[in-house]
Amino acid sequence: MQQLPVPPYPPPYKPPELKVLYFIAGIIAVTALVSLSVYYYTEYLWFESVGYGSVFITYLKYSIGFFILVFAIFMTFLTATIVAVKKVTMEFLGEPLKIPHLLSLAISLFAAFSMQSQWKSMLFYINSAEYGIKDPIFGLDAAFYTFQLPFLKMVIGILLAAAVISITIAIFAYIYAFRWVKSFDEFKEIFPTSGFVHLGINVLILLSLAGALIYISRFEIVHSQHGLLSGAGYVEVNILSPALLLVSALSFVSGISAAYLIAKKNFEMVFYVIVLFVAISILAAVIVPFAVQKLQVEPSELSYESRYLEYSINYTLYAYGLQNVEYRFFKYSPTLNYTDVLKAKATIDNIRVWDHRPIRDVFRQLQQIRTYYFINDVDVDRYWINGNYTQLMLAARELSTDLLPSRAQTWLNKHLIYTHGYGIVASPVNAVSAEGLPEMVLYDIPPRGEIKIKRPEIYYGELTDDYVVVNTLQQEFDYPVGNKNYFTKYSGDGGVKLDYMRRVLYSFRFADINLILSEYITDESRLMMHRDIIERVNTIMPFLTYDSDPYVAVINGQIYWIIDAYSLVDRFPYSAEIGRYNYMQNPVKVFINAYNGSVKFYIVKEDAYVKTLEKALPGVFIKEMPEEFKKHIRYPRDFFKIQAYIYSTYHMKDVTAFYNREDVWDVPTEKFEDDVIKVEPYYVTLAIENKPEFILMVPFTPKNRDNMIAWMAARCDDKYGELIIYEFPKGELIYGPMQIEARIDQDAELSKLFTLWNQAGSRVIRGNLLVIPLNNSILYVEPIYLRGESTKIPELRGVVAVHNDELRMGSTIYDALEMIFGKKSEVVEKPKEKAGTAEEKLGLLKEYYSKLMEAMKNGDWKTFGEMLNRIGEVLGYSKQ
Repeated sequence: MQQLPVPPYPPPYKPPELKVLYFIAGIIAVTALVSLSVYYYTEYLWFESVGYGSVFITYLKYSIGFFILVFAIFMTFLTATIVAVKKVTMEFLGEPLKIPHLLSLAISLFAAFSMQSQWKSMLFYINSAEYGIKDPIFGLDAAFYTFQLPFLKMVIGILLAAAVISITIAIFAYIYAFRWVKSFDEFKEIFPTSGFVHLGINVLILLSLAGALIYISRFEIVHSQHGLLSGAGYVEVNILSPALLLVSALSFVSGISAAYLIAKKNFEMVFYVIVLFVAISILAAVIVPFAVQKLQVEPSELSYESRYLEYSINYTLYAYGLQNVEYRFFKYSPTLNYTDVLKAKATIDNIRVWDHRPIRDVFRQLQQIRTYYFINDVDVDRYWINGNYTQLMLAARELSTDLLPSRAQTWLNKHLIYTHGYGIVASPVNAVSAEGLPEMVLYDIPPRGEIKIKRPEIYYGELTDDYVVVNTLQQEFDYPVGNKNYFTKYSGDGGVKLDYMRRVLYSFRFADINLILSEYITDESRLMMHRDIIERVNTIMPFLTYDSDPYVAVINGQIYWIIDAYSLVDRFPYSAEIGRYNYMQNPVKVFINAYNGSVKFYIVKEDAYVKTLEKALPGVFIKEMPEEFKKHIRYPRDFFKIQAYIYSTYHMKDVTAFYNREDVWDVPTEKFEDDVIKVEPYYVTLAIENKPEFILMVPFTPKNRDNMIAWMAARCDDKYGELIIYEFPKGELIYGPMQIEARIDQDAELSKLFTLWNQAGSRVIRGNLLVIPLNNSILYVEPIYLRGESTKIPELRGVVAVHNDELRMGSTIYDALEMIFGKKSEVVEKPKEKAGTAEEKLGLLKEYYSKLMEAMKNGDWKTFGEMLNRIGEVLGYSKQ
């Protein structure tokens, strides 16, 4: 047999010197390893200090396990590819193409690190607990879609990514090794058969993994989103799902065919196989479903989609905890008298005339005491004060070192001396002093008032961003009294106990050499970090989503922060999306002690999400909440807003009504200051059954209408979590908030008064309009504040109350109600004779002005309006 002439092959590939590269890589690896080791060990010490050391170990196990999984997948594919490329090139060139194994190691490490944050999906997959509710299409528990499917899809995606990178490396390696080949025909002639087999196997793997991904993705139709419904519709179930099954099978068949044809060097047929596969896929999964939707379903949409609309309604209500809403008919009666008002004293006494924004400004001006203290927010809670069930506005007085003078912001001050805030400020929601300011029941430093605090120090809060070291040789600033400062030494068990080695480690972590050099720090000192309460709980339990508005409470003399924790899921079957999630529950309440930083997770409503976490992290969640803690949990406003939004549409359980959107509700709007805003849910005290209880409520109006149609309540006390809808009679006109706002705008006396106030160097602030159900009737209340331009202290100058056609403003809620229900205020007698001369007119003006100012000071707005009209008459203006 005649031997072919040997072409002038290029010299064998010689890689550049790799010692320097390996040395640099080694330095980087060691540095990264040391940094990670220090971070994880110091983090473990902190977890152990708060009693969650085992939780950290569990996280580490799953994190490392997931890292190894991703690394192993990429390393296996890349190593196999490199070995195959070397074997193929060795067979033809006589010397293997030298591809450094550092390449596969680097790519695998990069992939594993970049995917590291997804380790949580492995935890949910392994510990998946069932919801006990199956989807109506495939008959699988909802847990498959929320906990298992995401992980399976991710693993297939990782395999596919590794296969794509592997075949890409192989192709580029072969192109480089045979770069001297001038044509594809010549390449086919000289390229070894083993090389074609290698490429064929890669194509088979790629198309097989693509087929697996298509197969498993077909389950996702149950949480697809449409304009009409959430979840799979007629076309998805009957056309798209079978089409995806067909495409998946074709992908496997195409992979086998393509691999065989590549091994046989029949690339023309490979092209036809791929084109045919793509064409059938587009036809089956895109064109046919679109045609059926447009030509068959849309002309008779309700008949085709009614079954799936019913699924969407029921599963959406379940996903947002609305499946057991109690429906009650509100027997509206326009008749309400002052006796009814007095019988509802517990409700009237707790009508919130102080909005959180104005009272926050008051608290800041009057109770921050020093420049370094800051009141971040004001919250609502309830307490027993002098035997009365009383709603309070409460705020924590936190310390922010950023507010210290710039020269005082030294390391010693920020980390060892100014370590904590001090005390709580509290005022009843309906108590007003003679000056128009809130009456305090807890105030000043040290705290004084009706609520006793044993430990007023606040080491953990919403503003505590930096670490501090306590129990040092340097005493901590405790609180100021007059010109004198008091100092203290921490006596709790919060924080990580330090020794010299731990000081070195934390110094490395925080890049702060002072932790080592400071002579004040001893072996008895404690380092407090993760002091921001949201960051703190998120570090311990990163799987839950936390409410943006923690609130403070005093329980057994201790200050606690209470945070609502939510389970959010984005793949629940047949449920409507809000944002990117379509499932939301509030199963957990978190209590953080402001002094020692202890964190407790209490279950108030167990769902599959929390059951999964309980299985993965035994002992973390507590099912029995102490009675004193129960008295201070409240239904979360953010969750209630979302439930109200969902229920405004999904209360229509009749499919035809839902399809036609016959009875869509909306949360009404109101005026606040100069803006028109949505009514925020608000806490009130109402007698739902036999006794007054703390509830969260919001009114509803019909879509694009202003009259009120219903109101929704969430109970916060003994029957915590129960939801009730009160629907008004269809034929009755019940004023909505904006209609009441319009009536206030149109009231002649109030309009004049507001204009006068706004022109006198002050600004009128209209607070939140509250709709208060009372004895089968409705009372509307809106507080009016006055804020001077030269000060930021708002003063409550009146309360507007509205019932039926009666609208009055009094200095307090009771004054306004007395005016409405028949208790007459003192009326100034009209003058017996009309003034004629200029001197007489001037005398009357002085008299009326004096009485006007006295009435304003006393909050007697009826007399104020009368005097204003009298002044207008004397000046020649007709009464408006």
